[in-house]
Amino acid sequence: MAATDLHLVVDIGAWWITAVFESAGTVQPLVVDGRGRSPSGVFQDGGAFTAGTAALTAGAFRPDGYRPDPMTLLRHGGTSDPSFDPVTAVAAVLAHVADHAAGRITALTVVTAQAWGQPALQRLSRAAASACLPRPRVTTAGAALAALAGTRIVLVALTGTAWPELSVLTTCDDGYRQLAAAPVRAPGAPAVDEALLRIAAARAGFDADPDDWRLTREIEQTRARLAVQPRAPMLLPEPHQAVVLSRDDLAIAVAAHVDRLPEVIKQVLADAEVTPAEVGAVVLAGEETGLATALRGAGLPAPITVTDPHAAVRGAAQTPRRPWWRR
Repeated sequence: MAATDLHLVVDIGAWWITAVFESAGTVQPLVVDGRGRSPSGVFQDGGAFTAGTAALTAGAFRPDGYRPDPMTLLRHGGTSDPSFDPVTAVAAVLAHVADHAAGRITALTVVTAQAWGQPALQRLSRAAASACLPRPRVTTAGAALAALAGTRIVLVALTGTAWPELSVLTTCDDGYRQLAAAPVRAPGAPAVDEALLRIAAARAGFDADPDDWRLTREIEQTRARLAVQPRAPMLLPEPHQAVVLSRDDLAIAVAAHVDRLPEVIKQVLADAEVTPAEVGAVVLAGEETGLATALRGAGLPAPITVTDPHAAVRGAAQTPRRPWWRR
């Protein structure tokens, strides 16, 4: 691999893109639109797609043209709107990220929240080809985060936007493979983001539309701020004033799901045919919402809490692959 040849690792999440590039064994964050992370949505104007910060700016003026999470639409094959092509949309996002890389991209890894089926992987490959990028290697966020722990068996807990998710992984020739996974979800309880939105709406005295991406984006940003401070403002549509949410509000929103954690831990370990004693490390990614305490109470190793937004893409860049000098 020449010194300017790059291995690009991209996580196109529900709201944000994070990316790193690796060359000759050195991994560095990729700055997109002048920031360490960029909005993951696309703005559609006819048959043309805009990605990144420009897409979000356009979406603020024409909300109906903005799709905040094209990767989920790609995974599921699209929407009921025949004018929206998720392959073209994700290609625009990948091309936008690649445009900020200073070098020739000779390898591409894409991090996904969950394992994808073959039809979805084929659509992702078509999107990469349309963006003039190599065929992607795909890994899950759980596998990428497990690589940071380095032990044979790892339990990864992701706080998630809807509810926490657990996965059990073990080492393999190409990094880590998933043995079992399960959501930490209380039947009948609202998703965490929806529960927080209900709290904010009740406090402000208005009816919130959970399908309004502008509101759910504000919830996501408020949760990000609550990860580093005890209280945070949330902006609301005019004429309503901003409301303040606290970590206590977040704890209330997630409580019903966290209460199921001991049961889900037993389930996912049984599905993986792994005992608690065999778990060498626990990785907790995201804000602290009582998960760490519950995980410690399950007889597992003390969790390694990861808040770096680039942690998953760094882990995916470091997973075992052929040495760069042999490519």
